[in-house]
Amino acid sequence: MLRFLAALAYPILTLPPYLEWSRRQAEGQIDKMQAAVFNSPGTEAPVPPAVVLAGLGLLAGYGLVTAWLGIRGWRRAVALVVGVAVGSLLFARRVE
Repeated sequence: MLRFLAALAYPILTLPPYLEWSRRQAEGQIDKMQAAVFNSPGTEAPVPPAVVLAGLGLLAGYGLVTAWLGIRGWRRAVALVVGVAVGSLLFARRVE
């Protein structure tokens, strides 16, 4: 049970800072896109590659942590889904 709670804590603790950072990155990207509309054909990507890579890094980190803890199968998936839901709610509460 303690290993499951540790696996659950990973997304709860890492997701809100990631979402806050990625929100700032996306807002900056929107500003670049709006500026590019008048100066170029608007070739800026809507989501910066750093945000995508960081998200993939979080997923890879979760996989490594759960493998290290010995969590497998449906427990890994449940911890991820519940952790993402709780982490997203914490982020949403902080933004309000």
